[in-house]
Amino acid sequence: MCDEREREREMKRDWSDIPSELVHAISKRIPGLCDFVRFRAAYKKWHSSIPLSDAPPQLPWLLEGNIDGQAKTTNLQEEHRFYSLFTGERGTIYVKPSCQGKRFRGPSHGHLLLCKSIYTSFRLSSHLFNPLTDEEFLLPPQPSPADWQWQPVHNCGFESWAFYDAHNSEWIAAERRFSHSCAYLGGLIFSSRGGDCTEIFNVSGLKVHEVPPLLEEMQIRWPPTSYLIESDGGILRVSLYLDCSDHSYFRIYKLMHDETICFWEETSNIGDQVLFLDVADGFSMSATSFPDDLIKCNSVYFLYPDNCQPCRYDIQQGSMERLLCPFQICTWFVPTLNRVLN
Repeated sequence: MCDEREREREMKRDWSDIPSELVHAISKRIPGLCDFVRFRAAYKKWHSSIPLSDAPPQLPWLLEGNIDGQAKTTNLQEEHRFYSLFTGERGTIYVKPSCQGKRFRGPSHGHLLLCKSIYTSFRLSSHLFNPLTDEEFLLPPQPSPADWQWQPVHNCGFESWAFYDAHNSEWIAAERRFSHSCAYLGGLIFSSRGGDCTEIFNVSGLKVHEVPPLLEEMQIRWPPTSYLIESDGGILRVSLYLDCSDHSYFRIYKLMHDETICFWEETSNIGDQVLFLDVADGFSMSATSFPDDLIKCNSVYFLYPDNCQPCRYDIQQGSMERLLCPFQICTWFVPTLNRVLN
């Protein structure tokens, strides 16, 4: 009888009166963005004490898309479904009319890089779009008619490059080349598709280093699918060797350098980092920001190139497992409620 009365008192308790510090601490331990929004909306006091921009770090969602067989881009429709491999969250993102029909390329950290058409020069119509907040950030025209790269959006694979410095509101152009690219030490690093050439340029466009090729990749008939990824302040070259069975595997190299020489060094340990790859691009996150039961460090979560289905590769063990996903076509999308420029 006492237990029943105690439960009734708990049910009638006004939870809105708990201290704001405790509310804030609880909100930081909510792994799912949807649950964070629901928690914040439970009481007016909680809503006012927890700003939307104070959401805890988020693991990537899988964002459903449609792939053009040549462009590997997604045409934004009126709505797109999402799914989290880690929390089980699923739902729908509704795209505002002004962005529908435009195209983006993934994966993305919160803001999608949009253009009117994959065949339209990015310099005429490119902008960033956050589908969760409807925020749009227009990018100024490029200094050249080349297609371009802006590292936070992970848009790569074109024949020429530039990146946009959002804080100084200017483009920095690079040479035309068919390669992987990412920002590094304030400049850009390029690596050819076959791995025979890797070069590092400063922000002035001057080449400052050239990295010797990986002989093991050059000596095989079919080179691996490779990625350049900024991870924990350094650069990784991640090479995926595909197999028709479930025996595909990765070889991972760290970029080592001193004042006079740069070289690749193979590793089987990337510490607390986790890599996320789609069919062309990738990014890295630290697992320490999330509960241990949600994500495994020293792992690669990737979309299998043949069918875009998610898999997890244990770098230390050299083992791969396929993961369930409700979508046939998808890309990684890290949800955020923050503005592109704070």
